[in-house]
Amino acid sequence: MLVEVGWNDFSVRAVAARTGVGRATISRRWGTKAELVLTAVLRDRLEFYDIATEKPDGWIDAVINQSRTLFSDPGLRAAIPGLLSTFESDPAVGEALWQSLAGSAASQYADAAEPADRENAANDALAMILIAAGTAFFASVLPGDVTPEPVQKRIDALLRMVGERVVDNQVFTDD
Repeated sequence: MLVEVGWNDFSVRAVAARTGVGRATISRRWGTKAELVLTAVLRDRLEFYDIATEKPDGWIDAVINQSRTLFSDPGLRAAIPGLLSTFESDPAVGEALWQSLAGSAASQYADAAEPADRENAANDALAMILIAAGTAFFASVLPGDVTPEPVQKRIDALLRMVGERVVDNQVFTDD
């Protein structure tokens, strides 16, 4: 429905009318339009899932692939303008989304590190998720001819190279 009508015309009232469920019932389950949309659009993808792997490069591939899958969803793309506005006016919604999407993925990555390195590993994991998801998001809003398959493959290779350097403890400095 969101793809059909867009963010501005999407409402709890319209959902209630289409589904035959009372507005009050919907409002009790989802406190805001943004929460309803996030649940509907993300469905079972409320976190980067199944990324535990013996090899860190498998983790990186999973993050890249799941980021691309997430941002190729037409419903999510239709929701982005309104969600960005919601995140601006209610940062708690954006923080909750970030934790649900990235928190467990970063924890899985960090848990595989030596105890003394876990904080750095968690930061590395969050940085890789931001880079992969940000790249997927930006590529998803560009026309297809701007990011053809060879460009996407090169983006993936570059992300893997950075990820492998992080995994191999080749420290990047802030310089």
